[in-house]
Amino acid sequence: MQPRKEDTQLAAKTKRTCTDDKGVACSSPLEEQLRTAGKSADAKCVTCSSTGEQVSGAAKCADGQGVAFNRSLGEIIRDATQSFIPLNGFYTPEDVKDLDYERDLSDPGCYPFTRGIYPRMYRDRLWLKTFIVSYSTPEDTNQAFKEYVASGQTGLRLLCDLPTQSGIDPDHPASWNSMMCGGISSCALETYERMLDGLPLANVDYELAHMGMSSFLCFYSYLVAMMENRGIPISTLRGSAINDPFRSKIVYACPDFPTEIDRRITLDLIEFAVRNTPKWKAYAPNGVDPQQSGMVAPQEMAEVLGVATAVYSDLINERKISLDEVGPTVFAMDAESDFFETLCKFRATRRMWAKIAKEKLGATTARAQSLRIGIRTSGLSLQTQKPLNNAARVTLQILSCVLGGVNSLDASSIDEAIGLPSREARLFNLDAQHIITHEANVPLVADPLGGSYYVEWLTSKLEEETNEILREIEANGGMWKCLESGFLRQMIDSSRMRVQAEINENKRLIVGVNAFQGEEGPINKAIENCAYKVPSKQMRLQTIADIKRVRATRDPEKTKAAVMELYNATKEGRNVVRATIEASKAGVTVGETVGIIRMAYGYGYDPLNQISTPDFIDSLLGGK
Repeated sequence: MQPRKEDTQLAAKTKRTCTDDKGVACSSPLEEQLRTAGKSADAKCVTCSSTGEQVSGAAKCADGQGVAFNRSLGEIIRDATQSFIPLNGFYTPEDVKDLDYERDLSDPGCYPFTRGIYPRMYRDRLWLKTFIVSYSTPEDTNQAFKEYVASGQTGLRLLCDLPTQSGIDPDHPASWNSMMCGGISSCALETYERMLDGLPLANVDYELAHMGMSSFLCFYSYLVAMMENRGIPISTLRGSAINDPFRSKIVYACPDFPTEIDRRITLDLIEFAVRNTPKWKAYAPNGVDPQQSGMVAPQEMAEVLGVATAVYSDLINERKISLDEVGPTVFAMDAESDFFETLCKFRATRRMWAKIAKEKLGATTARAQSLRIGIRTSGLSLQTQKPLNNAARVTLQILSCVLGGVNSLDASSIDEAIGLPSREARLFNLDAQHIITHEANVPLVADPLGGSYYVEWLTSKLEEETNEILREIEANGGMWKCLESGFLRQMIDSSRMRVQAEINENKRLIVGVNAFQGEEGPINKAIENCAYKVPSKQMRLQTIADIKRVRATRDPEKTKAAVMELYNATKEGRNVVRATIEASKAGVTVGETVGIIRMAYGYGYDPLNQISTPDFIDSLLGGK
């Protein structure tokens, strides 16, 4: 009996061979599928849309016309968190059998604050909605602040450009290329007066998010000076400053001051704030920038917990100020793309800090044992490729923060990988938070994921991993020693290299970058085109003219007296904050303030060693 024509064609079709993207011949019968299945991602069988045949992996159909259909495309390739913590497929009561509710969790608002620092959490006080608004000029920034406040921004975050953050003025030869990039050139009190014109100073949450200690010293002094000049009680100043000498060096290698001066200024600022502006948190250990430079979650937790312990121990021992006097501590932390790891990180950090504050630092009140967490969603996670996808990234990161019980939220913008955020991208950040609040109803219940076997296991696992790193830091001499030895920087570099290796090897997929690339459409191109561009040459020249005008119009005698008082306060070991406030009122600039303090310590005036000491300062201090 002769085979039917249809059977002959089918047999020929099923034996047809094809070539995969490596030039390896593959066949399609069932036994071939079974032989190759599971060996590698590109060995899985797919179906040709043109012929219906089964081909392997990225194989091209034999007729060259069809598109391969791969049912397994996009399957999970990881079995660990972004911080390399291996995960089971599911979790059970056995995984959390050692947890004690009262000891390890407790109700929201109760020690150890794992579930949040307030009993009703967001029912009573929603998180602060804040982001950095620092455009090219003080006037542009002022206008933006007013518009965003009207759209729901509840915290005003201030930032200056990179030269100012480095402790130099705009007419310094090293300033030109970075002038007005990343923020305004706020090198004198009058620039702050223009930037905050028409905005309230009392009982508004201001945040300082700079890199160098000189910026925190000067800009806190500017806020206090403005209030005093307007007759407003400085005790009504609210907000916080990062003021973290560790982050200043391990992330930015900020040149303004050596570590010994950084450490002294940090303590001076905390001491002055506790005594004079109690609603201002002068110190907020920062994990955002170390994480975005390479640290993974347990390392970030160890960094902020270790830094806070080191600085507050110095405050208690040297300035005789207790943690009860300081009140609630503020940490600045990062919200990464790993959803559950991020929210568990916040829960674990609160629990760990409560124990440290009580057991190591002697805090006796619930306020002093509690931790407020301010976050920034991950700028590192944002991509220039297909930037519309950044909307999904930012929204998920915001959601993880809310579920993790943070108290202040600074969401990165979808176009931030391209340039300073545009107006519409800023408003999207606010609207995403409004939608999560008012449409999704996420904040109605405190710690809604509390009790999940996975969430509680991962919270405890992060605490365990972090404690191991803290023990390693202690074995290497403690935080200050690890800062000077490079141990903390090495931690950043090794983790970053490990992450990058996973990306290069496609073991960590970034949508639009090393996976699911595709074509960019008009919306993506519009996002790329609307990002803020760098200021013009004329705007930079005007900034230089402005600082020269400030110097030319200030009262010479008041300026000289302020310079001498700042120098003497530094030299004699007195708290330098009051002297800096008076110097700012007299028109002393950021660069001059840095130079005077450096000279009091015996260092050269210019942190970059490119300019000589100004004549009037040299004539006052040159022989001292």
